[in-house]
Amino acid sequence: MMKKEHLFGTDGIRGQFGEFPLTENIIFAVSLALGKWLQEAHKGTKKNRIVIGKDTRSSCNQIEQYLAQGFTSCGIEVCSAGVIPTPGLAYLTNTMDVQMGVMISASHNSWTDNGIKFFKHNGYKLSEKQERAIEKIAYPIIQDIDNKQKIKHKKVVIKKVASSSYLEHLKNCCLGLELKGKKIVVDCANGAVSGYAEKLFSDLGANVFVLNDKPDGKNINLNCGSMHPEVAAQYLKKKKADIAFSFDGDADRVIFSDNNAKVLDGDYIMTMIVRYFLAENKLANNIVVGTSMSNFGLEKLLEKLEVRLIRADVGDKYVLEEIIKNKSSFGGEQSGHMIFLEYATTGDGMLTAVQILMALQKTKKSIKALCHGLKKYPQLIHNIKVRERRPFKKMPVVQQKIDQAQKQLNGRGRLVMRYSGTELLVRIMVEAENKKEIKQIAAEIGNAIAKEVGI
Repeated sequence: MMKKEHLFGTDGIRGQFGEFPLTENIIFAVSLALGKWLQEAHKGTKKNRIVIGKDTRSSCNQIEQYLAQGFTSCGIEVCSAGVIPTPGLAYLTNTMDVQMGVMISASHNSWTDNGIKFFKHNGYKLSEKQERAIEKIAYPIIQDIDNKQKIKHKKVVIKKVASSSYLEHLKNCCLGLELKGKKIVVDCANGAVSGYAEKLFSDLGANVFVLNDKPDGKNINLNCGSMHPEVAAQYLKKKKADIAFSFDGDADRVIFSDNNAKVLDGDYIMTMIVRYFLAENKLANNIVVGTSMSNFGLEKLLEKLEVRLIRADVGDKYVLEEIIKNKSSFGGEQSGHMIFLEYATTGDGMLTAVQILMALQKTKKSIKALCHGLKKYPQLIHNIKVRERRPFKKMPVVQQKIDQAQKQLNGRGRLVMRYSGTELLVRIMVEAENKKEIKQIAAEIGNAIAKEVGI
């Protein structure tokens, strides 16, 4: 019998394929639950239709079949966009005659993990309230399936749909961008952007050097992409290129390197885009949305630019919520997720890349000039593997260490404590000017957590 643990985390359902919450029974049950929920939500629709996309993990085809079997048994038509970046699937969901989009991906995680992300007909991800409603329908279905013998699956033939309109959409988001004579390195992370990135940048006139675009089902994110941006940075140096972009497995984020092979994360991207948008009068209400992980130095610089930084929880869907709530037009994460509300409903690595290039062309400034004044505070992220997500307040020794650290850092830095939404990890983030101090704080809190719930 399955314990009533949440199926949905920070970004859809994610885990190791074959284990909770990505077992064969649960995936099939969720598709049945989603089918029932969808039919209830779209009662007036003659026939519901769903489009599925996936990245390059070896388990994607199997998961796609489990989902398709559940959907079709509910009378829902299923079509597939094949391998496509997550933002591409969101775009198709918004522009096709479908009621929902389903993306099979675990983003930046290794090939052994996978996940399922759900998009409403307008291209926005499901809200947490909607996720819980689907879970409620799914629990008794899972229980019923678990009590029966193994499910007999029948292969579903899925109709293919073209995804080329997504690339045309990206080009329309950067009209006037001219990359002739530019040398650009792209690291595809052996993921969903393989086959897309080279065409996009070459169509815009660039001389493109492509890395890690030969997925084999197991090499996605393996020592490459946004988790290892130094790979593209070193190749940039070798080829004397102008800029390098490192995508993650589903291309909803990007990290880039300048012409000196300096790796620049989302805080630098936000600084550049804010300056570009201010110059173009495109930053709505002079508000930008970051997260609890956005560097304190970014906040200080934005204050000088008279731009207000609003911090959301980690996760692009939470960034999006705050963008809409505060009537902003832009926000992002240090990890490289950027949301340009004028053009997209979710984080998009390729869209971010072309906007960086637009910023350079339109302002006629260098990357260094657009990033000027951003002094990053030393930031340490300490991850502790745990066996459960117990509230910190229910661990007195841990809470005492947290309270002491916050008092110690008051006005000089920050401490952020959170559980990962996709893995059984505690993430301890400490930020201050003194590196020795932040190491000591992280170690003391980490040791206390390890004693309580560590593996």
